[in-house]
Amino acid sequence: MNRSLLLVVCDFLLLSILALARFDVPEGAILAQDDQKVVSKEVIERISDGESYDDVVAELEATNETLLENLSSDKDALVRQKEQLEEQILQRQQELESKEQEIASRDQVIAGNEAAIAQAQKDAAELSRQRAEIAQKREELLQSNAASKKELELLAKNLEEAKKKQEELSKLKERKEKEAANMRVELAATLEKAKAEEKAAEEAKALLIDEKKRSDALVASTTKIDQKIDSLNQGLEGVGKDLRTVGEGLAGVGDKITTVTQEVSSVKEDVSKVGDEVSGVKATMAEVSEEVSGVGSKVENIKKEVEETAAVQKENFEKLNERQKQSLNEIFTKYEQNKVLLELEFTHKGGFLGAEKTEKFSMDSIILADGSFAYTLVHAKDSPFRLQPRPRSLVSVKGSLSGKKLQKPIAIKEIAFMDDPRIIIIPLYLDPKKLVETTDLEIFSAPKNPYLFSEAVVVDSQKGRFGQTNFVRDEKDSRYIKVEHSNFTFLTGKFDPSKSDLVFSQKGELLGIMVNNNYAFHVKNLGARLHPGSRTLLGNSFEAVKTNPILDSLGKKLFGLEKKFR
Repeated sequence: MNRSLLLVVCDFLLLSILALARFDVPEGAILAQDDQKVVSKEVIERISDGESYDDVVAELEATNETLLENLSSDKDALVRQKEQLEEQILQRQQELESKEQEIASRDQVIAGNEAAIAQAQKDAAELSRQRAEIAQKREELLQSNAASKKELELLAKNLEEAKKKQEELSKLKERKEKEAANMRVELAATLEKAKAEEKAAEEAKALLIDEKKRSDALVASTTKIDQKIDSLNQGLEGVGKDLRTVGEGLAGVGDKITTVTQEVSSVKEDVSKVGDEVSGVKATMAEVSEEVSGVGSKVENIKKEVEETAAVQKENFEKLNERQKQSLNEIFTKYEQNKVLLELEFTHKGGFLGAEKTEKFSMDSIILADGSFAYTLVHAKDSPFRLQPRPRSLVSVKGSLSGKKLQKPIAIKEIAFMDDPRIIIIPLYLDPKKLVETTDLEIFSAPKNPYLFSEAVVVDSQKGRFGQTNFVRDEKDSRYIKVEHSNFTFLTGKFDPSKSDLVFSQKGELLGIMVNNNYAFHVKNLGARLHPGSRTLLGNSFEAVKTNPILDSLGKKLFGLEKKFR
């Protein structure tokens, strides 16, 4: 065994002994006093075996010296080994430094090569990307060429259709211009006739004025004759007085009677003359009356002719106005300025575990009139009376109609459902004529001739967007009109008609309300299209027991409609 290893083992054993040794004094131990030596039993036993204590100590000291010598020699050897190892380590360090320098130089070379490789890789990646882009652009160009060809074909087709439409429009324009020219000629002739009749009326008026002056002169002469008759009557009264005087006097009675008789005769002659003059005046007055009556009949005839001419002009104007359509912006502006806000507050069982929940519903609408009946129409979507996805279990409903042109809100008393149960009619119970007279609100109506124009204006009442489209009546069910999507001319961005949108004619009349994206409920013959038994009172008179079963039955009826109308 190597000495150094033996020394290490011995040191370890010594340290273990020291660590495990106890230096406390045990009980019953004998302590040395006054230079007294205490020898352990083991030593005594060894002495008893023939060894003395001094021999043991000497042996231990010799062993210790040997160990010290060995340790010193081992120490010197270890120092030499250490120096050798340090020299070797120094050499190794020098070698490592030289190798590190070589490695550093190689790393620099490798780094340079890696940079070149990375640059080459980047160049290769860029070339690959450019190649891919070129291939993609080539594909896109091929696709765009194909699309361009299709677009060119479509444009050529559209151009042909546009030419055909332009020809049709030009023919229609020529026909309309001819009709307008004819109407202008008729209007000019009517105006000339009216002017002639007006001139005749003025002449008749002048004649009446002359006759009035003549009658005034006759009245004045009649007044003078009346005054003369009054003077004659006064003369007769004087004659009576004279006769009484003659009767009283007795002298010269005969002469005076003769004189009186002559005077009376002259008075009678004057009275007869006055009567003749009065008869002449009466005859003259009769002639004047006949002339005046003749003039009056002429004036009546002129008035009748003027009224007939005005009626013809009014009829022509109505015909012209009936064929005069409004622009898209005019129709939307009319709607925007006269729209009203429908608000419904309702309570239904829709909360957690069937708890009651109160909500509000509002949407823009318009007021319509049919004679003296004012009403409004709305789609049931999102309202308290919705039918899809399932009807609500209502507890109470109340509502009102308000607007910036209305003086006060209009309370809603009841509603009813149409033959399409998604459309609700709300009667307003007010006189539309008085409403127009007392406010600036303009009331809408259903068109008398809905198919006069082939285009319609669709207004989104929720988002305030609008567009123009063609429409046709359904070939089987005239209660609906079909709205075409392909011919929209968009003015406010992309627009697609949807439920509850309003459809107006080119004259600004309400054609219908969209029930889905393709069909609209046609507003006509509403009185005959009410769903029987669907009348529902609102406010304090609301009956949930009656209304909820009605909604359930209407929801089932909705599935009975043709699929394209749902």
